Amino acid sequence: MVRAKKKSEIIDQTRSRLAGMKSINEKLDLGHGCSTATVEAKLNEAVKALEVLNKLKSQTSEASNEFERIEKELGRLSKQILLGAAMKYDQDSSEYEMVGGVRLSDRKRSKAKPAIPVMA
Repeated sequence: MVRAKKKSEIIDQTRSRLAGMKSINEKLDLGHGCSTATVEAKLNEAVKALEVLNKLKSQTSEASNEFERIEKELGRLSKQILLGAAMKYDQDSSEYEMVGGVRLSDRKRSKAKPAIPVMA
């Protein structure tokens, strides 16, 4: 399963606004901690955090695929256990039941349902 990489419109928007700030003045300070230097530092921090997030998503996807592959192999092996016990000991044996099978003699047969008469 491929996990979509996250994109950030805020990062794109902030890049554009930072470029506008720099076109006014390379060291523009609008007050309240809103200078080109602080915006650029926070933008770089956000870009790095996004890269880490996307890397983790890729690793999660890889780990998920690996788990699904192993789980399928385990499922096949589990079926082989049941089939192997049936072949070696018979489907009505206690050994077959011990590995998780239902003995033939323990299975309940369904009762035939009476036919519903058709009204003409």
